[in-house]
Amino acid sequence: MSKILVVGTKDQLPATIDLLYSLENVHVIDFPADGEEGFTLGSPLSAASDASLKLLKLRSMEKDLEIEGHTYSDKISVKEIEESLQSTMDEIERQIAGIVESKNSMLARLSELNTRIASLDPFKKVDLDLELYRGYSSLGVIAGYSQIDPETALKDALQNEYELFKGSNSFIVLFVALSKLEEAQRVLSQQGFSEVPIPEGKGMPSQMVAELQNELADVNKQLEDIEAKLAEIRGKYAPFITAADEHLSIIVEKAELPLRMGATEHSFVLEAWVPEKEFGSISDAFNKKVGDNVYLEVLYTKERKEEHAEASGYNEEEPVEVEEEVPVELKHGKTVGRFTFFTKLLSTPRYNEIDPTITVAIFFPIFFGLMVGDVGYGIPFTVLGLLGLKRCKSEEWRGIATMLFYGGLTSIFFGLFLYGDMFGIEFHAAEVGALSWETLLGVSLPHVLFNVGDFAVQLGYVTKLGSVKLLLYACVWVGIAHLLLGLIIGFYNTTIRHGIKEAVFEKLSWILMFVGFAVLIPWLVDNLLSGSGEMNFTDISFIAGIVLFVVGLLMAFKAEGGTAIIEAPEVLSNVLSYTRIAAIGMSKAGMALAFNMIALEMMAPGGGIMLVAGLGIFILGHLMIFILAIISAGLHSIRLEYVELFNRFFEGGGVEFNPLKIVRKHTITTMED
Repeated sequence: MSKILVVGTKDQLPATIDLLYSLENVHVIDFPADGEEGFTLGSPLSAASDASLKLLKLRSMEKDLEIEGHTYSDKISVKEIEESLQSTMDEIERQIAGIVESKNSMLARLSELNTRIASLDPFKKVDLDLELYRGYSSLGVIAGYSQIDPETALKDALQNEYELFKGSNSFIVLFVALSKLEEAQRVLSQQGFSEVPIPEGKGMPSQMVAELQNELADVNKQLEDIEAKLAEIRGKYAPFITAADEHLSIIVEKAELPLRMGATEHSFVLEAWVPEKEFGSISDAFNKKVGDNVYLEVLYTKERKEEHAEASGYNEEEPVEVEEEVPVELKHGKTVGRFTFFTKLLSTPRYNEIDPTITVAIFFPIFFGLMVGDVGYGIPFTVLGLLGLKRCKSEEWRGIATMLFYGGLTSIFFGLFLYGDMFGIEFHAAEVGALSWETLLGVSLPHVLFNVGDFAVQLGYVTKLGSVKLLLYACVWVGIAHLLLGLIIGFYNTTIRHGIKEAVFEKLSWILMFVGFAVLIPWLVDNLLSGSGEMNFTDISFIAGIVLFVVGLLMAFKAEGGTAIIEAPEVLSNVLSYTRIAAIGMSKAGMALAFNMIALEMMAPGGGIMLVAGLGIFILGHLMIFILAIISAGLHSIRLEYVELFNRFFEGGGVEFNPLKIVRKHTITTMED
């Protein structure tokens, strides 16, 4: 990235702003409020005031017409908007002014009616006029809901010095002498009583509620008529309003850009980041648009590698200079770019570290597919993911769709060629009479699909429940390879940040430890799992593994001190974390086996209702496994990326490259037109 300086006279500011937005590769650096002496923050262009007022009025109309956030396929030209904006706004305002006022009045009345009906509703079943609830000098009145019928308790406590009326749903009204009021309240509280206020007015509540409901129906009818009129106006003007909002927003955004610049009475100054390779085209565009009226200069080009000055001692009076964060341009192809969401979900990469998105794009689907590894689940995963990528707009849903689509593809691949099963049922029976698609369909399926040289590609090589040791062993090696990749990337990142010496001690040390552990694995398997009881400590694998591990540990100790010794056992725990890939796959296979045995082997052969029940269990069971597969495989796949891989090299905390750019969804310029 290159940091550039743009200086010009204020009369060239509008043209410069238009040019900066048209380039779409200039990341503006906000001018500090307490900037250099003689400079202040710039002021908005004159167009900002008028456009802001119109935009404010337009968004008020959007709210009244309820068209906020809607999108429309038809685009309107900027020229048409500018020519008719004021007259159209005046016409819309004229049409909706009285209607909106009436709607607000109706809504207010609707709220009043509902509140009044709610307050009267408990009293409907009590045969008393509201006027009778008030005006007594010697009686108190209590109304509310009682969880327990209080009549017996009131009779014992008040000695018949009360009158009790019952409504519906445990609602009661109690008339009691003032001298007994506190006692009555105490008794009612013991019965789980909750008091409600007595509404104002006179008349029978049931009749009053009926009248209010009639008025409510009339108000709702008027609201429907108002909504119909607003819908007619909305249908006529909504595309124009949305397009005008976009056009005015662009004007305001451009006009307020000077607030991010430095300025004097007659000039402006702007600093920005641009991609180094694009500075030539930027310079040509400035020469063509504004010529010598605006000065453009490259202040410096920031290399990936950091330069560290020699320590000169700490001086309290000398200000500490904080290095400016260089923005990062995350550019990927279409496929890898879909996984950018997962990287940014954690953090944006820094300028001087490798963007880990490519590792997520490679390993996330592989881990997901190894854990699910079933054609029956992979196909709906892929279909749902494809639909999500085509229809979803939010980044969150597109991220989930990406996970399902690519995870589904690898699930189909591994389910077909590695495990050879669909819905937990293998294509070929492992033994005579076992459940398989061959026995269910009554057909003979080919074992070998095709040959690649001397290698036979067939329907499955291992089974999730029958090849446990092999799968766990394979997962250990997958984990070692994955972790070593992270450490190699970390070695590169540390080299460009701090130099080769720090990289050797901080990262190469751990690489040696992991390689040493990898060399020890065959020795451990041969000596600990073989059951021979004899330990061959002269084996070259044991000696080489121990030497590499110890050398790496000593190097890490020099760099990190005692922390390295404490963290050394993590080599084993980190690698064993990958065995969950096989464990999750086996758990899904075990659940599928149980449902298949119940549904297809125990119930379906009974025919009739048993067949229907068996199919129901089969569908519901595999639907549950399908949902669990999304959660467990998805979460653990991304966990292996974030916790195991990213911790080896990824620091994050960077700033994403955000160039000035105009995005038009509802408008077109004259050139586009």
